Amino acid sequence: MRKLVLGLVVAMVVFALAAPVHAFDCDGISLSDGCLFTATGGDTPNRDDDGYAVTNAGGVPMWDFIRDKDLQALGYPISGRWVEGPFTLQAFQKVILQWDSANRRMNWYNTLDALANRYPHVDLPNVPPHQVLPEDQGVTDFSIIRQNHLALLDANPKIKAEFLRDPNWLNLYGLPIRYEEREVNGNPQGLQLLRAQRIVFEVWNVPAPGTSLGAVGRQNVPDKVKKLSNVIIPDAAKPPITASQAGAATPTSPPVTQPVVTVVPTPVATPSTTPRSGPVPVSSIPGPRTLPRGLTGFGIQGEFRRPDDGRLADLVTGAGLNWVKQQIPWQEVETRPGVFNWGPTDRFVNTMRGKGLNILLSIVKSPDFYKAEQSKVGTTHGRPHSPETLRDFMRVMADRYKGRVQAYEIWNEENLSLEWGTFSQHSYSQFIQLLKNGYWGVKESDPNAIVVLGAPTPTGVVNNNIAIDDAIYLQRIFDFNNGEVFNYFEALGVHPNGGPNAPDDWVGRAHNSNAKCGGGWSTHPSFFFDRYKELYNMMAARGHPEKTVWFTEFGWATIDGPGAPAAPAKGYEYAACNSETDQANFFVRSFAKVRAESPYVTHMIMWNLNFQQVVPNTDEKWAFGILRPDLSPRPAYDAIKAMPK
Repeated sequence: MRKLVLGLVVAMVVFALAAPVHAFDCDGISLSDGCLFTATGGDTPNRDDDGYAVTNAGGVPMWDFIRDKDLQALGYPISGRWVEGPFTLQAFQKVILQWDSANRRMNWYNTLDALANRYPHVDLPNVPPHQVLPEDQGVTDFSIIRQNHLALLDANPKIKAEFLRDPNWLNLYGLPIRYEEREVNGNPQGLQLLRAQRIVFEVWNVPAPGTSLGAVGRQNVPDKVKKLSNVIIPDAAKPPITASQAGAATPTSPPVTQPVVTVVPTPVATPSTTPRSGPVPVSSIPGPRTLPRGLTGFGIQGEFRRPDDGRLADLVTGAGLNWVKQQIPWQEVETRPGVFNWGPTDRFVNTMRGKGLNILLSIVKSPDFYKAEQSKVGTTHGRPHSPETLRDFMRVMADRYKGRVQAYEIWNEENLSLEWGTFSQHSYSQFIQLLKNGYWGVKESDPNAIVVLGAPTPTGVVNNNIAIDDAIYLQRIFDFNNGEVFNYFEALGVHPNGGPNAPDDWVGRAHNSNAKCGGGWSTHPSFFFDRYKELYNMMAARGHPEKTVWFTEFGWATIDGPGAPAAPAKGYEYAACNSETDQANFFVRSFAKVRAESPYVTHMIMWNLNFQQVVPNTDEKWAFGILRPDLSPRPAYDAIKAMPK
């Protein structure tokens, strides 16, 4: 993905910024049901005879809608139409318009929210970064949220007056998100900026091309987005067309005067309220299935919700893998009770399924407005107070992705206080209630989807404020209420931990650890890969040998190789003990070992593919990656690619 460099880029194409307000007349080439605007046609051989058509074709009244609008507020068209699910979109210099076919209305697309949610690593020049207001945490009353955001306008009365001048400001611009002042040419208030959900207002208090000194202007944000490849505006929608191409189109059915591009992901748009059907009777929910044995799932976890998701998917399939895992923070999807932002997850699911990959979604992190512990409000982690809220969420999610997502993991490392909260004697029954409701929600909508009990983290610690040892934790939930938990999952998730130990090492014979780490990280079973056998045997001993085991994370950390930090992250010092060659060999051996010794393990999902691309090298996740920041392979990737599947 090309990334724009943040800087004082002011030489934007601005039309009539300081001109009187006037309607959107056809100052290009008239068409039977619209206009071909040549002003933004570009530097092509036909520059006097090409551009972008705005029409009513296909029953989408784009031309009728803009004709009485302010040219200064919209700008000229800069793309053709494209289709995302039930929506038809077209980009103009200052806004992206979105036709909602279901409700027969035109919306202003939340361009900047979409960037923040779907492309968080994209920086646009002179656009303040997205922010979440602390005052919004835990607030569900929209009137309060609205006032919190409007208070940002108080920093600049001039922008405030322009922002509120139109009584329809909320529909036009969305809520204010961030106000910023930047120094330019020695003037600390040289550039004043207000980012809203759909637009950026700016005031230049120093001379700048294309604007008047001290005037409130509106940035051409879609123009900036258009310079990026396949970020919101598809590349296929960008080429201008000629008047003859526009006139040759059939005006009554798509494709219209401007070719329509169908894009697989559904849009982020304005967060929508998804109707929640009531829960079905528990008696009609199917019990867990017995799954076939044998290792068939070769997978990897990554951060795939990125503009280069197609390339990442190709790297997964190129290594001969058939599963991907993505964590889905519940708090990022359900932004207010019953209001969902599915855009990033839609894109991920559509891209991966388009490449033939199976999907495991790991559901984590309750929204603040559902959280059980006040201490977790404003943090990224924590469980919900009422497990029924997870049932509702999983029912909606499984219905949306029925037949496209094959498995759901309910929670992650719930024996760690960071993920769960403070432990007590009630924590084990609370987790069972959470798992039960997650299972019910999934099975209500998609009985064929597999439910995985969220993997505990391997730790020898037993401290209610830190963590509970994984074997002790599972023993307590397995034994609660005569083994009730076994009714609510088909596969047990585990996170085998290699540390600095080879797959065949064990307590008292930790050859790799003794050789390179002086015996460290070798005194407790949780430091070893084979720990998973103990966890399965606990389950089998309680009468459930038929249940399968999924490795939903496993791997070996190493800070060997180019770009590595001088020292490993705190708590992960063993990463200095492993070489990149060790990492590669341990992965290959682990797959061979499981196939030979443990038929009940059916899926092995490695940790991780591309976090070197996502986090700095000081983050512990970096050391586990099998690709470098530029997506070139570490030795482990090549070894995994070459091993038999």
